[in-house]
Amino acid sequence: MLKIGIIGVGVMGAGHANFIKNHLPNAQVVALSDVAKGKMEALAKDLGTVKFTTENPVELVRHSEVDAIIIASPDQLHVAHLKLAIASGKPTLCEKPIATTIEDARAIAKEIEEYEERNKRTLINFGFMRRFDPAYRKVKELIESGKFGEPLFVRPVTRNVSSTGATTPGLYTNIAIHDFDIFSWLFNSKWESVSSHYPKQSKLSQEGVADPLLITAKMANGIMMIADIVAFNNYGYDARFEVLCEKGSIEVGIFGDVVTRIDFEASPIQGGHMAENWMSRFEKSYIEELKAWVNSVESGVMNSDLATVKDALAANEACQLGVASI
Repeated sequence: MLKIGIIGVGVMGAGHANFIKNHLPNAQVVALSDVAKGKMEALAKDLGTVKFTTENPVELVRHSEVDAIIIASPDQLHVAHLKLAIASGKPTLCEKPIATTIEDARAIAKEIEEYEERNKRTLINFGFMRRFDPAYRKVKELIESGKFGEPLFVRPVTRNVSSTGATTPGLYTNIAIHDFDIFSWLFNSKWESVSSHYPKQSKLSQEGVADPLLITAKMANGIMMIADIVAFNNYGYDARFEVLCEKGSIEVGIFGDVVTRIDFEASPIQGGHMAENWMSRFEKSYIEELKAWVNSVESGVMNSDLATVKDALAANEACQLGVASI
């Protein structure tokens, strides 16, 4: 039984805690840390497995009952909490992004890489759950089959119902970062250039946020991305994408359905009630990611689809190219 301590009990921390409780029989949340004491105590009561809570994350990472750590704190605290994880030597899953500035991202990535090189093991993985989404994995399988020919460009869409506290740079580091990671994973290439474009401003958005945001980007292998990012829409959470290949196209629909078009044949598009947010749309992805991480920690054999520090830094580097173009 892997005993896990979670830093941060907001949407992500509470989500991970409940996924572990309901879907991972070989893991248990035994500790929580957050400055929001009331919320932390309420979650601890709901879980029924928590042995202690603390407002000080240092106490959590050092506690003898904690075998592994999940960092789900606000983005600006990731670096400080990653340093605690490095000092503890305990396996850690940290939510993206690795840091909020590229300078901090590079510095903490170096510390993690040096630890992992010295100790010959992966210490920290990063939360890019789309790698574990059944539809995204099916797309990877279809591309690698060669049936559709070479990929030419991708058109991802991510439209949130709301994004409280959104900023234009945050549209990169909180939303588009998933596109940069997943397409690096799908196509095994690095991003070379990223540009920002601004259509008509939405009246639903917060003042000062470039919403919607269109992103054009190009990978070293020549594949281009045209991404559509919306922070505030009122019709439902919308995450989908299409890969245009030489012989056909492959699309992930709103409901995680895979739509193919090849040889003048098109598979049906699914309809229905849309998800309210990313947690419900990608619930299975989060669960499968947690299972892969827990099993890797317990077995000592790292799942190759889990994002490493190099993957996390590469996604941040791509975001930096985009932020620089704002």
